[in-house]
Amino acid sequence: MDFQKIVADILETGMTQTELARRCGNGTTQGHISAIYTGRRRGDKIGYRLGDALVKIHRRVMRKKVVGSGVVSESVKDVASAVS
Repeated sequence: MDFQKIVADILETGMTQTELARRCGNGTTQGHISAIYTGRRRGDKIGYRLGDALVKIHRRVMRKKVVGSGVVSESVKDVASAVS
C-alpha cells in the first residue's frame, strides 16, 4: 500500500500534518506523518494501527471530497431514487 500517496491525498484536502497525526491517535506525531509524506518512512516501517488509521481517514476524507465536488456515484443515485 502506498502510504505516501494516502498521506498526500489527505493533506491535499487541507488537513494539516498535526491534525492528521492527532486523528491517527496511538501516539502518532506530526514527525511520523512528515516522514511518511516525504518518503523517509515506508510502508514496511508503518505499524498496523497507524496504517489502518490512515486508510480509514483517507476513505472518509476522499468520500467527503467526492460528495462535496458534486460528483455522485451510481450507488448514491440508486439510494436516492429508492428513498423518493
